[in-house]
Amino acid sequence: MILTGCSRGYDSLEEAVKSHWETPIEVINQDEENQLVYYLDQTQHVLGAYDYEYGKYRYDNKQSVGITFDSQIGLPFLVSVNYFEGVGNVIHGAISTDEHEVEKFVIQYINGESQEVKARNNTFIAEFPQNLSIEEEGFYSQIVQATGYDKSGAVVETWK
Repeated sequence: MILTGCSRGYDSLEEAVKSHWETPIEVINQDEENQLVYYLDQTQHVLGAYDYEYGKYRYDNKQSVGITFDSQIGLPFLVSVNYFEGVGNVIHGAISTDEHEVEKFVIQYINGESQEVKARNNTFIAEFPQNLSIEEEGFYSQIVQATGYDKSGAVVETWK
């Protein structure tokens, strides 16, 4: 018996994502546990879900969200929350800068708790806090601020 369906897919996540775009893309972050990929399509930041089975990556763009952002004051800082089938609500974001390297992001909530997330390429992907009993739409009312820090602990930028 030959399983032909197992050979479909790509050897790398970047190849799988690139197969759906005519423009150049760059994978900059990945959540392997939840199978989420964060990539750049020119100036657009995109978070999407992928599949990894039998050593192959598959990406179909059905569960992806793209965002372009800027700022009038300070560095452009994105904080977003989106729902992904099979994963739930996911918080993601980025600080757009070529001058600084963000080491970590800290999100502070109105209930006094905070969430620390390791940065990768000035971006983050984080699970929705289980202690927040709100839906995606009410998420922003629960944040006091989000801050990106460099490796020396200095503030790169704050989102409020």
